[in-house]
Amino acid sequence: MLKYCLVIMLLASLTACTSMQTIEATPTAVQKHFVIGEIITVHTVNDTIYEFELIDITEDSIVGKRQQIPFSEIKKLEQKKVGFIKSIGAGIGMTYLVVTGVVGLFILGTLF
Repeated sequence: MLKYCLVIMLLASLTACTSMQTIEATPTAVQKHFVIGEIITVHTVNDTIYEFELIDITEDSIVGKRQQIPFSEIKKLEQKKVGFIKSIGAGIGMTYLVVTGVVGLFILGTLF
């Protein structure tokens, strides 16, 4: 039982909160905000959504392994941002819940 609780506490401490940041669809903005190898989300003007690893940024397009999307066809770009403060708070909160649950089970086990 204690082994499972420790695993749950470990997993809870690895919780991460992310949010999406919208980036302007220009070569300069893309080069400023993204690095090669990063996973990006591209929304096109025809409402198709692509998520892929960025391979190259040219003057005309964004290039992935199987995609080459011209900037003229991109409505918006999104980048995942990890909220470190939110992640720490979530990890602490989840750990607190697990610990209080384990203590509660221990107390109930000794009473009954």
